[in-house]
Amino acid sequence: MNELIQRVERCARRHPHLAIRLFQRLEQQAYREKRLSLALNALVRRFFICERLGIAVALNDELYDGLQQAEHFGLTYQAGRIMLCLGRIRYTQGIYREAIRFWTRCIDLCKITRDTEVLVEARIGLGQIYDALGDWETGARFHQDAGLLLETFDRPYLKSKQAINLGVNNLHIGRSADAKQLFTIAIREAKRGGIAEYVAEAHWHLGALSLQEGQLEDALHEVNTAIQLALSCDNQWLLCAASNTLGEIFVAQRQPTAAIEVYLEALHKAEKIESRQQRAQCSNALSRLYETTGQTELALSYARAHHQLSKEITDASVIDKFRELREYDLSKKPAIELLLDLSSNSQLEDKDLPEALQYVCNEALNILQVDSICLWLKNKEELRCEMIAGELAFPFGVGKRLRQQDYLKYFQVIQNLHAPIAIHDLRIHPAAAELSQLYQGVELCSLLEISVRLHGNQIGVINFGKAGQRKNWSREDLLFGSHLANLIQQILSLDEYRKAQSRLENRVAERTHELQERTELLRTAHQNIFMLSEIGREITSQLDRESIIQTLYQYVQKLMPAELLSVGIYKAEQGMIDFPCNIFQGQALLPYHRNLQEPDLLSVWCVQHKKPIYINDVHEDYLHYVGMDGLDKLVATESFAEINEGFAPLSLIYVPLIVKDRLLGLLSMQSQHRNAFERMHVDMLTTLAAYTAVAFDNADTYQQLSTAQQLLMSKEKLAALGALVAGIAHEINTPLGNCVLTATTLRENSLRFIQQFEAGTLKRSGFTQFTSGLTEANEMLIRNLSNASELISSFKQVSVDQTSQQRRPFNLLKTSQEIVRTMQSRINKNGHELQIDIPESIEIDGYPGPYGQVITNFINNALLHGFEDRNGGMMQLRAELSDAQYVKIRFSDNGNGMRPEHLRRVFDPFFTTKLGHGGSGLGMNIVHNIVTDLLGGSIVVESKVDVGTIVTLQLPIFAP
Repeated sequence: MNELIQRVERCARRHPHLAIRLFQRLEQQAYREKRLSLALNALVRRFFICERLGIAVALNDELYDGLQQAEHFGLTYQAGRIMLCLGRIRYTQGIYREAIRFWTRCIDLCKITRDTEVLVEARIGLGQIYDALGDWETGARFHQDAGLLLETFDRPYLKSKQAINLGVNNLHIGRSADAKQLFTIAIREAKRGGIAEYVAEAHWHLGALSLQEGQLEDALHEVNTAIQLALSCDNQWLLCAASNTLGEIFVAQRQPTAAIEVYLEALHKAEKIESRQQRAQCSNALSRLYETTGQTELALSYARAHHQLSKEITDASVIDKFRELREYDLSKKPAIELLLDLSSNSQLEDKDLPEALQYVCNEALNILQVDSICLWLKNKEELRCEMIAGELAFPFGVGKRLRQQDYLKYFQVIQNLHAPIAIHDLRIHPAAAELSQLYQGVELCSLLEISVRLHGNQIGVINFGKAGQRKNWSREDLLFGSHLANLIQQILSLDEYRKAQSRLENRVAERTHELQERTELLRTAHQNIFMLSEIGREITSQLDRESIIQTLYQYVQKLMPAELLSVGIYKAEQGMIDFPCNIFQGQALLPYHRNLQEPDLLSVWCVQHKKPIYINDVHEDYLHYVGMDGLDKLVATESFAEINEGFAPLSLIYVPLIVKDRLLGLLSMQSQHRNAFERMHVDMLTTLAAYTAVAFDNADTYQQLSTAQQLLMSKEKLAALGALVAGIAHEINTPLGNCVLTATTLRENSLRFIQQFEAGTLKRSGFTQFTSGLTEANEMLIRNLSNASELISSFKQVSVDQTSQQRRPFNLLKTSQEIVRTMQSRINKNGHELQIDIPESIEIDGYPGPYGQVITNFINNALLHGFEDRNGGMMQLRAELSDAQYVKIRFSDNGNGMRPEHLRRVFDPFFTTKLGHGGSGLGMNIVHNIVTDLLGGSIVVESKVDVGTIVTLQLPIFAP
């Protein structure tokens, strides 16, 4: 099968959809043959094909299940590869924290598996996360490390991928020539390996490079080449990314209409592949374009979308880490926690721009341990000081303006500020002379400068200064400073958004009435959600199908304008859907069923596709689901037989009942009015269907469990009675055997006596011997028959008691002796002994049968568990009056005892250490129920390993 997987993989790039189907079949075959490693290998290969097609997110659950199986069965190699796949999904979704978790675990596993290919991919992935966070230098180091690993083996796929990512790093750092060379290498390696998507991606990056250099014609050619290649290999992610760049080219060419069209298409692709980062870029670009074209309402809408997506990305990659650090309760928070506190501070959104900037800068002083912070924003050919923080006495204040002609070198430094500049010694700054003049009188020794960007454009710079002594800026300082710059960018973006919102207030006022109506709808939806939650709680608390359906019908009419409500039960074995419960305008209809072999039935379509059906005009929408013949089968006329009322539905909703991927049936509601239902009704019915499916599943499981428990309890009682019969039979066999032997001997002596008498040879001594033997035989017969009679009497009493729960007064000593007598043969088998110490005066008004079951179970447990592999065990049964109302009964043995973990579960149903060897796990559970429920007493078990077990009963003299 491994050879077959390789054959399918070779055709995957030419026929990806066919390869996906083939890999699915291979997985299913491997699972049937219990070859889990092969099934997981096929799943990983299917993921990489789906990733190229932009549909990999759909495999998330399958990958999670596969990872759990791989970890459970110790398949380390497969686990590492699945972690790589899950990390790629999370990276595409912008959930960087989870991507980091999967990829770092993957790298750790590669140390064991020596899977160098996966190790390279995981390191490239971590580099991509740093790239996404704007730390291009750190990302480049990860990509360079991956390149060193690639020197040990030749894989064009990985070499082209590494070259592309390292080229992106160089592009953002400002090394355009190196970036172009790396993209060219990537194209060469990708062509060598037949990796069409990387050939396309490298052309896309070359187009972005040309766009950055202002060569629009070259950029347009490269991007169009990338798009055509991406289309040929159906790479949805690359189509989206390249469309973004094509939109930037059209913007640069002043073609806003064409740019909007391209960005809308790119946004659609980004939503399809669930890429938050690309959706945020498209939304941001569309917001600016619509604002430029005067379409302020659309501009505001996309600005909000961009803000929300940016917040989601930040939350997914930062805030979750902050929550994980909560467990460290330190008297002084570390810098990372201060930074995360600042990032997650929701009050920043409530402050105006100067207040928010001042707050962030003041907090940044403690985070970076610096003495001053200056925020400079561009204004045409000037830099304006927007904010100052720190106690240093600068010779200027907020509002200070720097003209480019006066600070020419410093402006050149800022314009080329693609990555943070860490100046450990300010004297070696490229614009040291200008800065010395600017900060005259302030002993600044070190400076960290980071570019501030908005909408991809540089809008200023933030300076972090250290006075008095030099500061060696660490990697964390650069990361924290970059994050603070991003936070300031968010504040500026929020302020820009507020200004745009202010400009649109007049338009908002015109739509107040519409918004009020929507608010009312939302309020109603909120009420419905609350009601659905209550209904779901009540439905899932039922353990009977009829009760579940009645509860569902009781509430559903209050929520939906449905005239006909139906519940269908899927019966695959009979090939039909049974509709046992149907209500039309509050009146119950007759049950009916639908044949699964009829294709033109909406219910059959819903069951076969496991998808909802939503129709607001059946004459227009039925073709999406069934053929024309289906219009004549919408109504089950046999169900309306007793009503004689015509019903012609025009609006219909069907939703499947599914739990744990198992189809149980469907729910349906119908109306004879057009447009009777809204999309929220589909969601509501889907929610109810989920609750109903869970309730049905719980009811079936409960019924099966109850049946199984009753069966096991019956078997337990029959087994006890069987042991009783076997024991008494063995006991009775001895006296009856003696009787038979005596009678046989007596017959022989009698025949001899008669022969002597008839022959006249009988002597006086013979007569005396015969009469003496006759007397002795009679005494032996009477004695053995008496013993058998007593045993049979005890057996009759004990067996009747154990098969009934009749209440009667009984003597505790006598009943206990009868119970023990029936089990004496089993007790004596291996030399065991049971001592009874019970006063004759104790009389109980209760249930001797259940009491006998309890004592029998104690003896059985001692023989089966306590005296396992032992001979000559000692058991004791004692009783004494606690007071006038209770008797204390104590059963003990000197056997093996129980371990503490077993003692804690001694009364749990189905718990046994002898499963399959004579133990059902119900004995002590039944004992507990008898003692506490029927006899009205209490039970306590004490046990020590190799010492023995003591069971103490406290029973009332008069049972309740």
